[in-house]
Amino acid sequence: MSVLTLPGSRKREFSRLFREHYPAVLAYLRRRVPPSHAEELAADVFERAWAGFDSLRGTPLPWLYGIARNVMREFYRTRRETENLDDHELESYAGYDAVDANLDITRALMQLPHAEREILTLHAWEGLDHPDIAEVLGISRNNVRVRLHRARTHLSELTGETDA
Repeated sequence: MSVLTLPGSRKREFSRLFREHYPAVLAYLRRRVPPSHAEELAADVFERAWAGFDSLRGTPLPWLYGIARNVMREFYRTRRETENLDDHELESYAGYDAVDANLDITRALMQLPHAEREILTLHAWEGLDHPDIAEVLGISRNNVRVRLHRARTHLSELTGETDA
């Protein structure tokens, strides 16, 4: 279905969603994929958002981040298959080199398993709360609380900020 065939109110609603959230979705992707691909992937996110617009329940941004996460995973899966890249090479595209790599926190963040790094960055970089992270990752709020606590503890251990 084309956006042009929608009733006027739905067109306006989707246009508003796009205008309000495109910058955040693009920033999310720029921190996680090679910059030359971020805009194209953001377009894919909103194309999928349009296709599933009627399924939107609740807050739009976590829903869009969930779509962006899937688009990004497909992007890396395709790159891995077509370019024979290993996980380390793919990690180098993840946007972390934009931060001063000499900082202990950056080094520690890069040492975390992907799942821990992902939940920490959704909270710290994207500013999402527990319910929104739960929606993005497709897990329960309690699971978010536990995983975030474990990731913070692990990060503290890696930076030497533990009491032990």
